[in-house]
Amino acid sequence: MRRYAIISFTCLSTLPFAFALSNAARAAEGSEADRIIVTARGREEAEIGVPDTVTVYGPAAITARKMTTIDDFIAATPGIFIINDQDPGTNLISVRGVSTNRSQSPSIAYVVDGLALADSELFTLRTYDVARVEILKGPQGALFGRSASGGAIAVATNEPGPDWGGEAAVGIGNGFTWTADGVVNAPLSDRVQMRLAGSYRNSEGFIRNSFLDKKVDGQISRNLRLKATMALSETATFKLRASWAEEEGGAAYISSGNVTGLYGGRLAGDALTDPFGDFEGRSDRNYWGIQATYEQTFGDALSLSWTGGYDEYHKDFVEELDFRNDTPITLGGIPLFPDGIQPISQPVDILAWTSELRLTSMTDGPLRWHVGLFFQRLERDRTDDFGPLLFGAEALRAETQSNQIGVFAQASYDIAPQIELTAALRYDRDRRKEDTVGSTSGALVAQRARTFDKWQPKVSLAWRPNANLTAYVTGAVGFKAGGFNPLPGPADVWQAVFPAETTKSVEVGVKAQSSDGQVRGSIAGFVTDYSNFQNTVFLGNSVVLSVPQVDVHGLEASGDVALGAGFRVDGGIAWTHSRTGRYLTPNPTPESGEPAIVDMSGKRTPNAPDWTVNGGIGWEGAAGPALVDARLSVAYVSRVDFEIDNILHTPGYTSVDGRIGVTQGAWTFDIWAKNLFDKRWAISAFGQQQLPLLLGLGPNGPFDSFTINTGRQFGASASVKF
Repeated sequence: MRRYAIISFTCLSTLPFAFALSNAARAAEGSEADRIIVTARGREEAEIGVPDTVTVYGPAAITARKMTTIDDFIAATPGIFIINDQDPGTNLISVRGVSTNRSQSPSIAYVVDGLALADSELFTLRTYDVARVEILKGPQGALFGRSASGGAIAVATNEPGPDWGGEAAVGIGNGFTWTADGVVNAPLSDRVQMRLAGSYRNSEGFIRNSFLDKKVDGQISRNLRLKATMALSETATFKLRASWAEEEGGAAYISSGNVTGLYGGRLAGDALTDPFGDFEGRSDRNYWGIQATYEQTFGDALSLSWTGGYDEYHKDFVEELDFRNDTPITLGGIPLFPDGIQPISQPVDILAWTSELRLTSMTDGPLRWHVGLFFQRLERDRTDDFGPLLFGAEALRAETQSNQIGVFAQASYDIAPQIELTAALRYDRDRRKEDTVGSTSGALVAQRARTFDKWQPKVSLAWRPNANLTAYVTGAVGFKAGGFNPLPGPADVWQAVFPAETTKSVEVGVKAQSSDGQVRGSIAGFVTDYSNFQNTVFLGNSVVLSVPQVDVHGLEASGDVALGAGFRVDGGIAWTHSRTGRYLTPNPTPESGEPAIVDMSGKRTPNAPDWTVNGGIGWEGAAGPALVDARLSVAYVSRVDFEIDNILHTPGYTSVDGRIGVTQGAWTFDIWAKNLFDKRWAISAFGQQQLPLLLGLGPNGPFDSFTINTGRQFGASASVKF
């Protein structure tokens, strides 16, 4: 109760200042020109009126910050954090302390053009020709369903337009990197419009393997997207989107060292060595998908929309597991692996069908609502071929099927001229089935099935004394489905099925802006009860041991001010306190004299930094006949713990990005840099105290394994509109 009181008082104490700001420059009251429009609640509305924390990036911000991947959007947003682990398809996203662990479903919904992606493997496909990105923090189950227990990311790509034209861009950067992007907008008639967009990136890489004497993180990425819009009548529209992507490059460029023993688990300074293994990891992945959308209006009162899509994805991934070159590799002092622990192969295949039907009220009256149905079928096959570690046994393949059905509704009602009550409810039912089979023989080893379901309510109360101020309180529930562990033996401590995660959160916030849009600010506090956190540990197998309770609370604030003379500053800060409750768990690496059960109570949740801070200053103005825009951005991330024992960690770090662009006529030229001062930190790690293999590895072990960041990147580009 004390947490609720402190956070509520902190937020509400800003109301007098917010009210004064919202009443400044009242002559411009009601102007929509400077309002940020979002679609987070299923309809277009001003962001300042949404009773949630929403961060929005439009075309100008995307260009100024040189955002080309989802990592860029997340890195610019306080309170959310991403780790790209081992290969391009494996990513861990945490939002306000609600964390995703390896090999598990995400804790965040990812929606592209209104269609939810079925698997986190698809999250890191290249983003290009983007119109808007919205990041919502806090449980969003009532809006987006299963896997929105932490929040949601909604990406909108550019729609076809009525005018012929396009844009072409080329770029070059360090790491012998070059890029080419292009867009062509083609209206075939008054009723049919098309848009073709493509993106290509080829990089030699930035991380050098000192033993192989070559860069090992190079990548080639090829992407195409075709969109078409057809006006079937004055009230009906049909849309089609087809996407294709192909990537190939380095993976698992992982370093090895006794960081726990020599540095107390602190991944900094001399502990951050380049990789030196004798095997080059590789990852190749292919994706294609198609989406159809039908939109129909009924007068000025109702709109009906249906969208459906199909996604197909394949990834090949090979690596080693010792990450060393001093063969033979020993385990427990025995030379079991004369050629090292390689190759290890983990291919993934995904098929997904997604569909949503939605009926929405169109009026701006006191009652605004929508109802809908959602369906998603996911087929996911993953083979774990651990090579020499199998000692001749057959590799196993997990064939997982998921059938999710969702029913949802939301209504907002103005119970008074300045007060809006919003209530939303969603029911999700996820029927999961997993067959474990021999990857070669197809022999059935295990078969499990379980249904996970949850009612997810959300209630918000918003006070808006004028169009430039909103104070609100929101309560919401989210959940993430459970899943299947390897079948336990008689002496094993894990369960065959692990339960669903649940988050229950209360948020109190204030948003304000001057009516001319030159000053904006917000503050929000939140308390989250986080149940059954799905924590992955390695007890001979990769298994989930659920943490019964995680206590989360925090504060966030952001601001944006136009200083005049073309200058603008912005910034945001998030503090998140995410700690495990009482948690006693089996010791994954018991040594002589150590207890079989260890106390992990009060630990930081993995991949969830306490502090994330972002800030920047930009300038835009004329230089003769040209328009110049420049931006300098700073980001700080506090200590990140990679595992629940809080041993392996990267200390806090700061990075600086910058860009200068010059536009004259149809041409734009820019120079840019990311991590300008070439700061180094670890982006992921596996510890010897959590992974028995690393504890017993030799010679000269034990070891920890970790991945370092790419360091400084810089380049230049030129683009032309036609």
